[in-house]
Amino acid sequence: MHMIIGFDIDGCMCDDHAFRLEQWGKYTFEHGLPVMDKPYGYEWKIGYMDRWSNRDIMQSFQFEYIENVPPRFFVAEVMQKLHEDGHYLIVCTGRTGSMRDDERGRKIREATENWLRKNGIYYDELMFTGFPKIDYVRPKHCDLFVEDAPFTIDTMSLEIPVLLFDNPYNQDYTRENVTRVYSWYDIYRYVKGNE
Repeated sequence: MHMIIGFDIDGCMCDDHAFRLEQWGKYTFEHGLPVMDKPYGYEWKIGYMDRWSNRDIMQSFQFEYIENVPPRFFVAEVMQKLHEDGHYLIVCTGRTGSMRDDERGRKIREATENWLRKNGIYYDELMFTGFPKIDYVRPKHCDLFVEDAPFTIDTMSLEIPVLLFDNPYNQDYTRENVTRVYSWYDIYRYVKGNE
């Protein structure tokens, strides 16, 4: 059976977590803030940094990140194999600012497309979304979705089977209709076993 498969970028195709920790470490040092004592919990979400500070930090390094973060091992290889197996592949990202209807939004979308091309990552369709992501994915009738963020999986998994890409910040997350994967070949193995 050929599937329609959705893929998140940040946290799945690349390790945004390590990049963010380094940038936040630099920011907190330069601004005299204390060391993060729970860095795997994205402390801005629980009060360490307010949303405005987080937004400022993200905007200060967003393009450096989008353009230079390395892809995870075997992303391009597995995406190509899935394509050759006849699956329809949708890259679906909710990157901060990507939905903006201005110059910054256009640059984010363009930089994302360039990153995918530069790294040889095949896809049939690229979607920029807001949240909840399921509202954008639902009309695509995906058979499977690869995601790392629990707040997205909460709603996504109610309608679509989800492969949860393992990351330090989602270690305690479990949910019905969710299967944890640790590598891109885990994704490929799952798809091959469910064709």
